[in-house]
Amino acid sequence: MIGSNTTFGVFIACLQVLFRHRRYIFFTVFFFLFPLYVAINRLFLFLDYILFSNFQKKEIKDPILIMGFNRSGTTFFHHLLSKSDQFTTSTTWDFIIPSISLKKILWFIRPTLSLLDIDQLETKEKGHKVALDDIEEDEMLLFLHKLDSKWISNNFIPWMKYDKKFKSFTSELYIDSKKNEKRNINSMHFCRDFWKRQTVYHGGKQLLSKSNPFIFRLKSIMKVFPDAKIIFIVRDPIDTITSFFSMQERIKFGNLMTKEELNLYRNEAYKEIIDWYQETENAKQFLDKKHFIVLTYDELQSNLYESVDKSFNFIGQEMNTNFKDILSEKSSIKHVKKHQNKTIDDFGFTAKQVKKDFAFVYEEYFS
Repeated sequence: MIGSNTTFGVFIACLQVLFRHRRYIFFTVFFFLFPLYVAINRLFLFLDYILFSNFQKKEIKDPILIMGFNRSGTTFFHHLLSKSDQFTTSTTWDFIIPSISLKKILWFIRPTLSLLDIDQLETKEKGHKVALDDIEEDEMLLFLHKLDSKWISNNFIPWMKYDKKFKSFTSELYIDSKKNEKRNINSMHFCRDFWKRQTVYHGGKQLLSKSNPFIFRLKSIMKVFPDAKIIFIVRDPIDTITSFFSMQERIKFGNLMTKEELNLYRNEAYKEIIDWYQETENAKQFLDKKHFIVLTYDELQSNLYESVDKSFNFIGQEMNTNFKDILSEKSSIKHVKKHQNKTIDDFGFTAKQVKKDFAFVYEEYFS
């Protein structure tokens, strides 16, 4: 029996996949800890409405949403804009403990872990540093609390992506569709209430969010946030794919998969990457031009200052003097790759094949 697209239904599907692939320790830990974690957080999120009810009055106006496929420079750009201190952003800790009341009770956890130097969940050497105090992708909120995320099959339980029994179910999750309409809107309301809490904490600053998979539910997002401003970042697909698959081998789940499993995963992931790029082009057709801009990875590398200036003009804000200095210094530093990625052929694909499958991208941005 395959679960529904509710949080409970996806939870059951995850357990079934883990059991089918004999990940028994993972199965046991997830089975006991996830329901407990969700129950505790839901209780305190409810208490926020009683103890800190003022946050509900806050409006989320003109939220800025950065999107693009993984390894396209979205994290770099998100972190860079956040250095201006002109926006509301969220850290890993905020996503783990979104409740105001629970944060106040557990106030000592974060500084204690930092003091003991055990506040880092993933190292930079693996491709993406994750620490409690680091600004992180908003997708984490939906992943941790609702299991409504592409992260489930892309990172957490990758066997879901190619399992013959579950891959159809998995591919239909999250995306805008009639079946997912209610859940997607509900998830956006969940994000809205979280962002209200964060905006109050940041003194009412304009929201700056980064969530790459949001592209698959953009119509739902625009229903809840009709004044949202979208910054799309596009990178050459060959570079993106090689960087993404190389990173996947370095992070924890990649090391748990056999070579055969990784190949099965990559074949399905490759199809999804095509869809990811296509969704960006589709979005450009239904969004009003005043709601989005497109930057390329090459622009960020060669004209960083101009790219940021363009973004601030689009957002409707002026860069403060301190950030201009930071940006000028950052722009003068030549980008140096920190990892040597494998080639596209190493992953069983060819440059010719990629250029054919992604012809719509190359013709639009890299011709």
